[in-house]
Amino acid sequence: MKNLGYLLSTALLFTILCTTDIEAKALSIGTAPTHEKLQLQPGDTYEGEFTVWNLEESTILYYVNVSSFRQIQDQPGTAIYLPPEEDAKNPYSAKEWVTVEQDVLELVPHHNVTVGYTITVPKETALGEYNVEIFFSSEAADLQDTTATYNLLNSGIPILITIGDEWTESAEFLDFYSTKKIYEKPNLTTLITRIQNLGDTHITPKGDIVLTNIFNKEVGTISFNESSQSILRENSGIYESPWDMEKYINDGQLILGPITAEAIFLYRHTDPGFCILSATTTFWIIPWRLIIMVLIAIMVLYVTLKTKRKKPKKSIKHNNRYPR
Repeated sequence: MKNLGYLLSTALLFTILCTTDIEAKALSIGTAPTHEKLQLQPGDTYEGEFTVWNLEESTILYYVNVSSFRQIQDQPGTAIYLPPEEDAKNPYSAKEWVTVEQDVLELVPHHNVTVGYTITVPKETALGEYNVEIFFSSEAADLQDTTATYNLLNSGIPILITIGDEWTESAEFLDFYSTKKIYEKPNLTTLITRIQNLGDTHITPKGDIVLTNIFNKEVGTISFNESSQSILRENSGIYESPWDMEKYINDGQLILGPITAEAIFLYRHTDPGFCILSATTTFWIIPWRLIIMVLIAIMVLYVTLKTKRKKPKKSIKHNNRYPR
């Protein structure tokens, strides 16, 4: 049993060290821009550039790679590149359109390097949305080995390319709810929104969540998707919207009891007024600790007053004898 415990402890320590190392790699390089969204036509040529800088204290070689990518399930704004085998099967891959000026970068500490790239759209390209990611690895990795490459991945620049002027933008609510049904304070509230992209291009839903109390009075507003995280086609996205209200009264309105949250979002690039997503949910704000303290105080006061009333009065003895 001791040997087994030792082995398990060693394995756990090794896992922690490996995880820490991967996270450190993820922070060792900076890029600008962090992403691109382009609208091009068949036959167009686009010339862009990106800047990379080293956040470590030693000079490191980074290798430049190009691949299409996918979104992590239910996580909007994420991009995980596809290995060559999957990239070849991806009908929306723009990998073959991209040429990068340099495939190896020598990054000196706290200095940046700017690299140009060219996107050439084939003339026979069908209308729709395509994607590609320019990403970096600290070793010349074999892209067939997905796990190894993922561990070497430091950063990347996902690029969404919309070909043509007409596309279908469609979406629907899958879920809209609060993480709990009862909260003690407003600022503990978090609303979860899950949206499905039904169109053939990415969408970036934006809008407000309006909160009203039991008297149907507005008590707060939450700005939805302030970081502009997009959902790729054929994907869904989960968004978390915390409420930062710290008091129980806002603009003279009481924030107690049932609170109704109404979400109103727009997601289209054109004619946004015709594509509105809306949903409602209800949760409660009950300051139960405060209520318990008040009840205890009332009970203590009640018991104290009742005890005083029941306390017998001291009797005064009179001498009924008269002097003779």
